[in-house]
Amino acid sequence: MAMATETPSSTSSSSSSKPGDERWRQQKIPAFRPLITSEVVRTTFFVVGVVAMAVAWILKSAVGADVVQKKIQYDGDGADLDACKIKTANARKVCNVTLTAGRRMRAPVYVYYELENFYQNHQRYATSLNAEQLLGSNKKKGELSSCSPLKKNGSKVLSPCGLIANSLFNDVITLKTPADLTMRESKIAWRTDRKEKFKQPHRFDWSTTDRDVSGCLDKTCPADICASASVHTGCRGYVCVGGDYDDHKCDAGQNAVFYYRGFDYYQFLYQTFPDIVSPIVGVENEHFIVWMRLAGLEHFRKLYGRITDEVSEGTDLTFEIVNNFNVDSFDGKKYLVIATTSTLGANLTALWQAWLGFGVATVVFAAALTLKRTVSKRDLGDTSYLVS
Repeated sequence: MAMATETPSSTSSSSSSKPGDERWRQQKIPAFRPLITSEVVRTTFFVVGVVAMAVAWILKSAVGADVVQKKIQYDGDGADLDACKIKTANARKVCNVTLTAGRRMRAPVYVYYELENFYQNHQRYATSLNAEQLLGSNKKKGELSSCSPLKKNGSKVLSPCGLIANSLFNDVITLKTPADLTMRESKIAWRTDRKEKFKQPHRFDWSTTDRDVSGCLDKTCPADICASASVHTGCRGYVCVGGDYDDHKCDAGQNAVFYYRGFDYYQFLYQTFPDIVSPIVGVENEHFIVWMRLAGLEHFRKLYGRITDEVSEGTDLTFEIVNNFNVDSFDGKKYLVIATTSTLGANLTALWQAWLGFGVATVVFAAALTLKRTVSKRDLGDTSYLVS
């Protein structure tokens, strides 16, 4: 049996792959090798804890001082105002809510609605939508399986479909006094959401008109009215409300006509929530866009509007609320909130409490290690513990 022999070529190859005898190549460079002693660990925990508590103090006193917040519960168990409470959806119950500014509130002052015990993060709820439909595609019922269990209302296909879109918060909140303050309901949604994620259904069209549309309000107008406004035959009439409701597309009292493809087949968003959504704005309504960005917890707040002027200390802000969103069915609660913000946001309570909790826990752990070291001392490297 022949024996394998090493050839000169293999020998030279092995020698060339061997690292050189330098300190760098042989990994003999001096390295930092910390000795983790009890004193180092205790000191590190203590210093980190003190720094965390200092950050909590800064957040609470320095940054938090710029944040002013007032909140009132107006519906649900324990509500401060029984006059606002409802037991059924779309009750359109009107009530007034007053909040007093305890300190000067710098502009802009944000107006939020807050819900409790509403789980937007539930898997079945969070996945009940059709993204293509929200981008303007006119989907048929058979193409909307992702919207289950809410695709139709009676004989009509919902556009948009799904649990999220059709559970829109539809209370109407209006700032009544002081008269010199104005609440705007525009620029409350993310710009990327407004521009990229929500589009009116394909073939939607609208235009203002000088023609009288009183005889065809939200029903088919004569063909000549549609033609005079250069809108598709089968358009419907609309009298503009103006302002933020119509996204400033037309003035209050101005006549307009609009067209959606498939009036007989679809139920559109403006028909489902007429108090909130204008027919010429539809799914591009910012209240709708804000609602569609889901909350991660069951207790959350969403932006409703912004007061563009400063609110002086002691000012009473009275809001008229048309109560439509029923929370009684799921034992929920509703709040109205006004707040200013800092560079770190509107609600810093959870943030500084988290830093404080972390800091206290770390210092307590350092103290526990110190107590252990004092009561049951063990010298580093003591070989007596190795003897059985």
